[in-house]
Amino acid sequence: MMRTVLASIALFFTMTIAAAACPNWQFGGQQISYTGQQLFAPQSLQTGAFGGFDMSTCNTGGTYTTGYAAGAPNYTLNLSGMEQYYLVLDVVSQCDATLLVNAADGTWLFDDDSNGNLDPRMELRVPSQINGQVDVWVGTFNNTQCAATLNLETFITSAPAPQPQPQPTPVGACPDWNYQGARVDASPATIGAPAPFSLTATGGADLFNCGQIPNGRGHGPQIPQYSFWLTGMQGYNLSLNVQAQCDTVMVVNTADTVWHFDDDSGGNLNPSLLLPGGIGLDGRVDVWIGTYGNGSCPATLTAQAVAGAAPAPQPTPPPAPPQPTPVAGCPSWNFTGQQITATGDFLYSPQSYGVQAGGATAVSGCNIPGAFAGYMDAAPDYTFFLSGMDQYRLEIEVFSDCDPVLLVNAADGQWYFNDDSAGLNPALDIRGSAQLNGRVDVWVGSYGGAYCPATLEMETWYN
Repeated sequence: MMRTVLASIALFFTMTIAAAACPNWQFGGQQISYTGQQLFAPQSLQTGAFGGFDMSTCNTGGTYTTGYAAGAPNYTLNLSGMEQYYLVLDVVSQCDATLLVNAADGTWLFDDDSNGNLDPRMELRVPSQINGQVDVWVGTFNNTQCAATLNLETFITSAPAPQPQPQPTPVGACPDWNYQGARVDASPATIGAPAPFSLTATGGADLFNCGQIPNGRGHGPQIPQYSFWLTGMQGYNLSLNVQAQCDTVMVVNTADTVWHFDDDSGGNLNPSLLLPGGIGLDGRVDVWIGTYGNGSCPATLTAQAVAGAAPAPQPTPPPAPPQPTPVAGCPSWNFTGQQITATGDFLYSPQSYGVQAGGATAVSGCNIPGAFAGYMDAAPDYTFFLSGMDQYRLEIEVFSDCDPVLLVNAADGQWYFNDDSAGLNPALDIRGSAQLNGRVDVWVGSYGGAYCPATLEMETWYN
């Protein structure tokens, strides 16, 4: 029975976070509400410990993390009445579990083995961290999954902790998605026609000095006016338009935590954005309406789900280009392949390139880190000159009826090799602007050395 429950839980989380990039509280977990008094009686939640994404590569506010976790939290705890308590969380599992928490004040917390038996435990004693939304991930150290129990219990503090007095919104504080605006639950069924929302456009921070907002101009508040919780947006774009009595600007943070900005695209000094579908629109989308001159005025925000264009049919992969006479020897970036210049934006639509997989030299004898099988020639098949890759990761795949192998020399000189990540076909996922901005050489070999037709596919994804 436990195996069935675990499989169901794993399927749910896989479907929920398949497109996520790192643990992200905006995706939300199973919602549960407790008071401090209720948790004074210990609560046990049956769940699973899940792998997924390498936490050491994720931005958790400087908190040291290791192991793997899913994109969406197991639980979103809505806690109240915690003033006289501190909270203890621990995990009991059948594998080497980890515990990641995004506290109510936005602080990231992590533990691996403090509960003994390779299980985690942590205590949250700061009142601002446990009054409000607390998101909890139960991960694994080695990217496996297993059944787990999350235990929650409060204990009375020795003396009531002094509570901070409510603070006014800091003057000049940049837009911050740790705050939520007025919640709007929406889907294409509810905003298929333009839906108006009244608000007051206000000034605040000088957006030019808010480094996370691309091309920011004018001024905007710290707290969004609206937080849209969107579902069913596959195949839809989101249109956002503003009509106001002053010169307004718009800032948006989508569900994939990407920032968007516009000033006057709507005409008459009003902003307008058309946000593309994908993981950025399934989840929470925050909207700030500011003003160019730092004043304020009444405004109306109109939101509409717009059906996206039908996906363009994928072209038949081009025939393999004429191959130069193979150069015998180990793969070397001293040679160049067919040269292609591309940007991260261009590769966001998958690009296919014909190639002849194969080679004359066994790479296992070439002293290339990680390259342990297959045959290749000295010259790369393709030499890509890439730019604008800072917000992207690059996925490289090879498709062939034979058994191909894949070797890449990245822009920083690092080697990457793969044989069979997709059946008998290789695939690589390369991250980091230093690895991707510049010259990237690609070799497509074969396991046995014989040449055969193959297709090389290059595609970028948001980090």
